[in-house]
Amino acid sequence: MQLSQDEQTGLVTRSQIAERAGVRRPAVSNWARRHKDFPAPVRSGDTELFHEAEVARWFTNRTIPQSQLFDGEQVGTTYADRFRRTSGDRPSAEAKAVGSLARRLGIEDKKAVDQLMGRLADRVRGPATMADFVNLCLIVMYVRHAEPEQWRRIEDAMAAGQGARDVQSLLRSLGNTAQETLRRHGDRTDMRSSLLQLEPRSWDDLATAVRTAASTGTGAFQLVWEAFSAREGLQSSEFCSPMGLASLSAALVLTPGQKMTVLDPYMRGGEMLAAAYRHIGGAQGTVHGETLDGRLQAVASLYLLHLGVRPKLTSTRSDRWPPSREHGVDVVLTNPPFNMSDAPGPGRRAGNWPYGSPPQGNDNFAWVQYVLGALVPGGRAVVVMPVKAGNSVNIAEREIRRALVLGWAAECVITVPSHLFSATPVPVSLWVLRRAERPMRGILFVDAQELGAKAGRRRVLRDTDRDAITAVVRPWLDGEQCLDSEYAVRAAERGFSAVVVAREVVADEEWSLRPADYLGIGKYGAAPAAAQLREAAEAAAERADTLRLLEQRAGETVNGHRTGSGPAGWNEAVLKDLCEIQAGPSYTRLPAEARTTDAGIPLVFPQDLGEGKIADEARARVPWKTAERFKKFELLPNDIVCVRTGAQQRPALVSDLQAGWLLSSNVMRLRVRPDAGIDPLYLHAYLGLRYAREWMSHRAAATAAPSLSSAALGHLPVRFPSIGSQRRSVDLLGELGQRADACASYVSALGRLRTELAEHLLYGSVEPM
Repeated sequence: MQLSQDEQTGLVTRSQIAERAGVRRPAVSNWARRHKDFPAPVRSGDTELFHEAEVARWFTNRTIPQSQLFDGEQVGTTYADRFRRTSGDRPSAEAKAVGSLARRLGIEDKKAVDQLMGRLADRVRGPATMADFVNLCLIVMYVRHAEPEQWRRIEDAMAAGQGARDVQSLLRSLGNTAQETLRRHGDRTDMRSSLLQLEPRSWDDLATAVRTAASTGTGAFQLVWEAFSAREGLQSSEFCSPMGLASLSAALVLTPGQKMTVLDPYMRGGEMLAAAYRHIGGAQGTVHGETLDGRLQAVASLYLLHLGVRPKLTSTRSDRWPPSREHGVDVVLTNPPFNMSDAPGPGRRAGNWPYGSPPQGNDNFAWVQYVLGALVPGGRAVVVMPVKAGNSVNIAEREIRRALVLGWAAECVITVPSHLFSATPVPVSLWVLRRAERPMRGILFVDAQELGAKAGRRRVLRDTDRDAITAVVRPWLDGEQCLDSEYAVRAAERGFSAVVVAREVVADEEWSLRPADYLGIGKYGAAPAAAQLREAAEAAAERADTLRLLEQRAGETVNGHRTGSGPAGWNEAVLKDLCEIQAGPSYTRLPAEARTTDAGIPLVFPQDLGEGKIADEARARVPWKTAERFKKFELLPNDIVCVRTGAQQRPALVSDLQAGWLLSSNVMRLRVRPDAGIDPLYLHAYLGLRYAREWMSHRAAATAAPSLSSAALGHLPVRFPSIGSQRRSVDLLGELGQRADACASYVSALGRLRTELAEHLLYGSVEPM
């Protein structure tokens, strides 16, 4: 990921602290000497550098003496107010030195996060979820930067640690510190229990993780959260908002130094609120956040506190769509879940829908109306929306778009580059909405898909992209008086497209809010998008490189396999002696009416099993309160799920993503006993053999309806070699599986490249060499 300029230059010298606090430099040295909680420098050498956020936080409760107030400053002004207000340009020579070192520190943070989120994470978490390990990283980062006294106690505990017997003591210390910190700020999340789920393989692994997390700067917090999203393949309701997208959203509707009240009603990990804080300045306004998931509230709390923000956050598990709000806000920035219904409780029946009732099963336009209802008159919102919401054919959605256009609520729609998110390929737009007090002359449509830079398999919005877009959009939002055609000229000068469209023209296009419908993209005779061809070519080249590396590594492996001596001397046991076999709950305990498609714990059905895996998207869920009664049927990583009732499918291995999901009535869970001497991955591969699958099918077919009981499954014979041989076999099969996946991915990328190239070849924008 590429750090924003805000993250790269968030460092100051002692001289800059003194200048911005309005004191002499020796005063800063005196503060550092007299106060143990004064922020520690991130690097020592010829120049000591300090994190701006830490300095601002330390200044928060230090009031400037009345005799030292500047003109215009009121009694009660703090050094934090002055420090944040005077965050102007640094002297150029010093700025270059600080910026250069900050960039090096950003690279070091990236390396540290890569280490944390790689194999070290698996060694520290054990059977716990990846989310529990991420909590450890975030807590350590926060305590290290924001709680100096608490951090010293953690350091003392680490210095005195002897080994495995001290692991739980250190985890409890960190958990207690996090718990106390969060509760001081109104967050009741049980972070202590989350940390105690971790089972590190050794004291050294835990100590390495803690020290690595503690060595990072403030920018690493977002890096960890994004790495978690990418690794876990989270659903639309869970992944984080890319930093560049959040920064653009804030820049579109917020003015630095202006006092504003900002709300994010679906705050995820706090990225939108953090961007708002950075943009308007720490001393200005208030940030509010709401979430459906208390676990994410803790992440957002730590992230924002880490930056020096004191947010007002709430967890709203019930009454997702309250009919009215007690107070309005000036600005809403939000990235709600895409194309899904995620509302527990009464759902949209209790909502207030002045623009029309949203369709069942998709809350895109429920969020739009909820956002508009949260604004004060004249307030603005930026909402991340899937591109297809702009011209969906659903009648209810089209009528809502019609009402938004006729009600002067839609001001601007911006299509941003694709592949911004690590967890979903869904292309998105930014909808700029306003609770209008007066008519507006049209809608500005912007297509910025050509912007952004390649970063691995993703694209990122850079500061230059943000500035280019805001240079065109902000004058429109501010009511600049100029010809409508001027916006198209300004956009073209910056490498993208824009057009002002009258509302009667929008009516002719079925009330579409999709920029492509007004900029000629996708219409007969229009030039194909160069960015899509470029991305297709880059993707094909990247997949080819991945495949080449895997083939090279396979070629370097000595033989890969050789003739064996057969299974003589191997162990043999029946499945029930190797595993705990747990059938899903009976249908009477979990009938269809007890399920929901709204928020809750996902259920696993036979239809979800395929290619030895469980589908990422759940078909049905169980409400949280109901799920508490079904802990017995919970899934953990490396559990194996088999079909109980229905057509037999290849058994599936549970990944980190499905940890905490529940069995349905139609499946069974196999959990390898710790002393069984068989690796779960080996057993999963064994159960995928033709022999094992036919054995299970024959037993299932012996009943009137295809059904395999846990008692029958328990008699399946299993043969296995030593644990070392098992793992070598699993590694070889895994390598072949990676190569097969890479081949399939390359074929898919070539197909996409052919499609895009055909568009250009047959239009004439490119030609064969």
